[in-house]
Amino acid sequence: MQAINIKSYKYPDRPHVEVQGTLLSETPHYYFIACDKNTLLKHHIKNEAYKIDYKTLHFLSKYHGYTVSISIDEQDKPVSIFCNISTPCHKDADGNITYIDLDMDYVKSNTGQWFLRNNDLFLESSKKYQYPLQLTNFALVSLQELKNNIKDNVFPFGIENFKDVDGPLK
Repeated sequence: MQAINIKSYKYPDRPHVEVQGTLLSETPHYYFIACDKNTLLKHHIKNEAYKIDYKTLHFLSKYHGYTVSISIDEQDKPVSIFCNISTPCHKDADGNITYIDLDMDYVKSNTGQWFLRNNDLFLESSKKYQYPLQLTNFALVSLQELKNNIKDNVFPFGIENFKDVDGPLK
């Protein structure tokens, strides 16, 4: 298992968030990464850094228009799930996994409720930064695809314990 950086950007290329984790697996369709509890998350736009309160798992799709961050407890059970509507993820020339965060989030709280967050920011940013029409449409289609995949328990959704998923979590 190798250390790898996840770097998100805001459209078109403004550094947003960065975190380092361990690559658990890579398939032709996604990267699956674990970050230890207390991992430092750098927020470049706010010029701040935060320690992550839980172990987290990051499902970064190479094809879908979303990323998934899952906070897990000491028994490897999901506590909350945070999904960014984004461009598909890829490795840059330095080996970092990167994507563009499109300012729309779909979140599952620790009470089990899903809700859309920052839809107004998505609308504001798409105007302010002149998102191409294809990108705006891609974001809306991706949100619906995400909802469908959650409903159908497509990986990484519907898993009640991540203990043995793609290797041991440390």
